[in-house]
Amino acid sequence: MMHTGCTVLLGFLLASAANAENPLQNDPHAADVGRGVFRIYCSPCHGIRGQGARGPDLTQAISGSGKSDDDLFRIVSEGSPGTEMPGFTGPLDEENRWRTVSYLRSIAGQRPAPLAGNPAAGRDLYWGKAGCAACHRINSKGGRQGPDLSRIGSARSASYLRESVLTPSADITPGYNAIVVVQKDGKKITGVERGYDNFTAQLMDSKEEFHSFDKAAVASMKLESRSLMPDTYGKLLSASELDNLLAYLSSLGRPEAGK
Repeated sequence: MMHTGCTVLLGFLLASAANAENPLQNDPHAADVGRGVFRIYCSPCHGIRGQGARGPDLTQAISGSGKSDDDLFRIVSEGSPGTEMPGFTGPLDEENRWRTVSYLRSIAGQRPAPLAGNPAAGRDLYWGKAGCAACHRINSKGGRQGPDLSRIGSARSASYLRESVLTPSADITPGYNAIVVVQKDGKKITGVERGYDNFTAQLMDSKEEFHSFDKAAVASMKLESRSLMPDTYGKLLSASELDNLLAYLSSLGRPEAGK
């Protein structure tokens, strides 16, 4: 950790108390050091360049959010309620949290490299041959068994989307694991997790019907570390079709994208 003098530390405290902008905004090295902090603590969820993985693509999310430096500092410090984003007050001191904010500002608004695919052709695949709409909704249209994809392009990088399409069980969105229940008459019911603990299981099957089970009333019930999404898209779609589908998914939720 780099050390600063008393003058800088005093400025730190005053700026924080007044909810001012980043007190390191004029430090030419803050973003570089913040990059290292980000890669250690943030990249597992947001990608090595902040362009999204399990967590959102921050290069796009921050630029369109209208959040101040103080807002970003608060999120880094306290986390984001209702999401997987934790707070980092414990592992990071105040100075390194501000350095992280400096790095986030430096990447905000970076435009991703253009994809090779055609979004319009990808839209036709999504609603047609690929069958994505059977399980995923976009703007209130489509199925409900999988995650809503209305804003997936602004939340995930193209590389992460490609991995999700080709190997859906590699990183499952929390709350969408498979549950398999075998009833005492031998009937097996498989669906997407809607609730699970040591005593009960709730799931949605492929017909979007909800089921609830008590462990004592069934032969077995198991929460599995796999997705119900098929892993055959690498064979179902040609390379160009896959590029088209990814181009469409990457356009969803971006301000410049068409409807």
